[in-house]
Amino acid sequence: MKPSEKVYWTKVGLAFIVALLCAGMQIYANVEGTLVFLLGALLYMVTSELLSNLYHLDKSHGLKVGVGAYVFIWIMTWTLIYTVFHTMPL
Repeated sequence: MKPSEKVYWTKVGLAFIVALLCAGMQIYANVEGTLVFLLGALLYMVTSELLSNLYHLDKSHGLKVGVGAYVFIWIMTWTLIYTVFHTMPL
């Protein structure tokens, strides 16, 4: 696989992990949704920087690779998990 493909699929996997983290923080720690959203965006930028350095990509290219997939998967998974588990009684 090319380095940009590795970055893409790493970000796809990361989107699921960040969605679990965001939903958990909102449900169990009662963190406000705006703060959780900013955390997810910050994690995207930090991991983009780290992956660009790891795979020797240009930083702007590393930031652009997989942004659509990350945002779509992260938001949709976060919303689904939050909706399912927030309505369940503890």
